[in-house]
Amino acid sequence: MLLQDLKNVYEMLQRACSENKNRIFFVRQNETYADLLKAVKKRAVLLARRFNIKRGDTVALLSGNTPEFIKSYFAIISQGARVLMLDTGLSKSEHLNMMQQTNCKLALAQKSYFLENGPQMFDIESIDDADEKEFVAADCIRDEVAMLSFTSGSTGNPKIVGITHNNLLSLANGAQFYRVVIHPDYTFYGFLPLYHIYGVVINIIVPLVLNSKLLLQPILNPREFLKDFQQYRPEVIPAVPRIWETFYKKIIQSARERHVYTIMRVVIALRKVLRAIGLGWLVRRVTKPVHDIFGGNTRVLVSAGATLKPSIRRFYENLGFVVGDCYGLTETTGPANFNFSFKMPDGSIHYAGPLDNGEIKIHAPDKIGIGEIWVRGNLVMPGYINNPDANAAAFEDGWYKTGDIGFLDKHGRLTVKGRKKQVIVLDSGKNVYPDELEDLYLQNDDILAAAVFEHTIKDKIVPFAVFQVKPGTTLTQVLILVKTSNLKIAPYKWVNHFAITEDELPQTSAKKIKHHIVKEMLLAGAFKMSE
Repeated sequence: MLLQDLKNVYEMLQRACSENKNRIFFVRQNETYADLLKAVKKRAVLLARRFNIKRGDTVALLSGNTPEFIKSYFAIISQGARVLMLDTGLSKSEHLNMMQQTNCKLALAQKSYFLENGPQMFDIESIDDADEKEFVAADCIRDEVAMLSFTSGSTGNPKIVGITHNNLLSLANGAQFYRVVIHPDYTFYGFLPLYHIYGVVINIIVPLVLNSKLLLQPILNPREFLKDFQQYRPEVIPAVPRIWETFYKKIIQSARERHVYTIMRVVIALRKVLRAIGLGWLVRRVTKPVHDIFGGNTRVLVSAGATLKPSIRRFYENLGFVVGDCYGLTETTGPANFNFSFKMPDGSIHYAGPLDNGEIKIHAPDKIGIGEIWVRGNLVMPGYINNPDANAAAFEDGWYKTGDIGFLDKHGRLTVKGRKKQVIVLDSGKNVYPDELEDLYLQNDDILAAAVFEHTIKDKIVPFAVFQVKPGTTLTQVLILVKTSNLKIAPYKWVNHFAITEDELPQTSAKKIKHHIVKEMLLAGAFKMSE
């Protein structure tokens, strides 16, 4: 699909649906691209006629993962209005504050999320009786804002990201590069929340422009995932890192229980040699049970929304999956850089890089190449809405300063070491990166989640960890695991003080652990402390 001549996101939708009108888009509902376009037009007519929604208005979406969310998203944008993406996990007071901050005129919501004392509410799952022949698209241009997202400060002083039509069209254009591995009619599994930037990227824009299908799953339950995998056998499964970590643990645990873990490790380590000498069947036999978990047809795993631990990415790649490890923020319209190793048509290997027209660099790297990650290009937002102070702090010479610390290897693969403000600076002046340590300790099966942060013990700054562990795991058992893991890293990085809990650690909607809240809970005595 050629996108350079398009002026706005609705034109992208219209072209995709016209070129693929008889293709299935919504798998579970058996609805085609033509059905999608018709529904968008009907919803847009209703918005214009009944609610007088027009160019420049703000309309909120407050819903789980349903086709109506996507239809409403495009309907709002088609009228030149701005979509306010609301996290369903927030409180009613937060939703109301966000709507007030953006002068929201209308909210399309599932009934369970209806609010009082706010803008007018409309049931997003209503059946539209409007006539699509009355549809008229607004003549938007690329520089206009298409959607709004809050990245922080849902109460108090907010930071509101304005994503433009140009940002979204640049994303769609950049996605064309991945046609090498994501083919037409591939099914994307859609359980990333649609209100999140990666829900927009991977469940809305990318399947549409790559002529693919979408299997939406509104219920965040692993049993539902596994049932869908067997029934629908999706080719592309996007998820947050915590999901891939959970599957990793389950796969390892199952292999141990079946007493095949050792042979699995050996065969995977020697897979290239075994294939070269004609024993590829052995590699397939060992890896098949893992592929069968995902339905047996999955080609591509995508990780988004947080940092995927390098050890987890390598594990799935070694099993034969193409793994798209995505780095980005709401401010960068998602994928600022992809670690995505696959063979190009000319036989070369593509290892990593930003999407087309994007740049990434490490600013002020130290002697081993670690520094702050800076991004610029067509995917970067123009700026925070009505927040000049935040914009002055965030931009320098056209570069967006992400606040994340990382380094690029010789192939351009990005390793994120953590947030700049979370780097632990020891009394010796040496830096300790929490992400590196969390990755290390999560390789132990009994540790389900980890939060490492700076703490002071006896007037000395140390790295401290809080571990979520399997039920029944004791402090003594964890101490042995931690000491064994510590032997793999320099002594100054060692975690010698930790706490454990069997309760799930607090997380964001993207399943990132909220380190500051974990630390507050630690100080409040919520966890079992090591001596």
